[in-house]
Amino acid sequence: MASRRLWTGLAVQGLVLASGALAVLAWRGGLAANALLAALVGVAGAAWTLGELLRRPPAEPPVEAPPAHLDRERERRTLQAFLDQAPTPLVTWQAGGPVTAVNRAARRLFHTDGVLPDPGGDLGVAILDASPETRRTVRLLSDGVWRTYALSVADVVGAGGALRLAALTDIEAEIQAAEAAALRELLQVLSHEIMNSLTPLASLAQSAEDLLAVGRPDDVEAAREAVGVIARRTGGLHRFVEAYRELARLPAPVPRRVSLQALLAEAAQLFETRWTPLGVRLAYEPPKPDILIRLDPDLTAQALLGLLTNAAEAALAGERIPRTVRLSARPAGDGAAITVEDSGPGVDPASASEIFRPFFTTKPAGSGIGLSLARQAVVSQGGQLVLEPANPGGGARFTIAL
Repeated sequence: MASRRLWTGLAVQGLVLASGALAVLAWRGGLAANALLAALVGVAGAAWTLGELLRRPPAEPPVEAPPAHLDRERERRTLQAFLDQAPTPLVTWQAGGPVTAVNRAARRLFHTDGVLPDPGGDLGVAILDASPETRRTVRLLSDGVWRTYALSVADVVGAGGALRLAALTDIEAEIQAAEAAALRELLQVLSHEIMNSLTPLASLAQSAEDLLAVGRPDDVEAAREAVGVIARRTGGLHRFVEAYRELARLPAPVPRRVSLQALLAEAAQLFETRWTPLGVRLAYEPPKPDILIRLDPDLTAQALLGLLTNAAEAALAGERIPRTVRLSARPAGDGAAITVEDSGPGVDPASASEIFRPFFTTKPAGSGIGLSLARQAVVSQGGQLVLEPANPGGGARFTIAL
């Protein structure tokens, strides 16, 4: 548009000049009328050019670019405003220099406007020892309270050379929540295992007392056998709980050569004492001939009790009558395979891969500990605990391979 107006203006100015020249020539040649007409055309062109000049806005003065240092200062202030909005304290450290607070969160944490008052403390050491590929934690005193921070570092190049940027994330609340959850889980494990063992032992002790009250020789012998079982199991349970209390994990296996038939017979006796009165029948098939095997009897008995308890509860939840749990064993290579089956509804295929996960349960009042702990007890001895494919008649079947 501007170029079009320029060319139009130039054409009008040329017309004005030509009209003036024609007017002079016509006047000299005695052509007064022609001279007057040429003069009028020139005056009109001049008037149009003057109007265009009056309509044009005055030229604006050129804008000077701000100095480069002002641009850099504006960018620095903008970046600082962004950093001050970050809730995570940020500090920097340069070799041979102090630790400096970068943003408002860091200045509040360390009560400083810039340089930290104690750059050689735990934070300085942690920043120096940390690496960008790993995270570590550091304990800092904040307003008189010790708190735990996750430390992440990155090596950057600034105006003054290479420096290390460190971010401090307060994880004290997460640590306390994790500790509380771990304590709850530990208490659940201990209470679950103690109840699994103490319930049948209490029933067995009551039976022994009743037999001793009668005083017949056969009853006394049966009572003596029951008391022997109680003594062995309470000793194993004591060792189990003591190790859990000290280490918060399963005790290390102490294997020795034992009779598998005797171990299973003891587990069967404890099962019948607890579950037979509730309507669950045990079908026990002892290994014949007996299998002598090297294992930890306490850990193995604990795993068996967990599996038998789980099977009894499943049998009670099923609709098949009679409610039955089957316990059997057979040689397997250099070791043995112990199988526990039940007449319950079986394991949902969708849950089959989850049942050994700690605290996973499909029972309304279940803790999700029994199967997980049983597997740990077996695996710690170099064995395996697996869920076998479902039986045609339903129910679940677990096998311990040792």
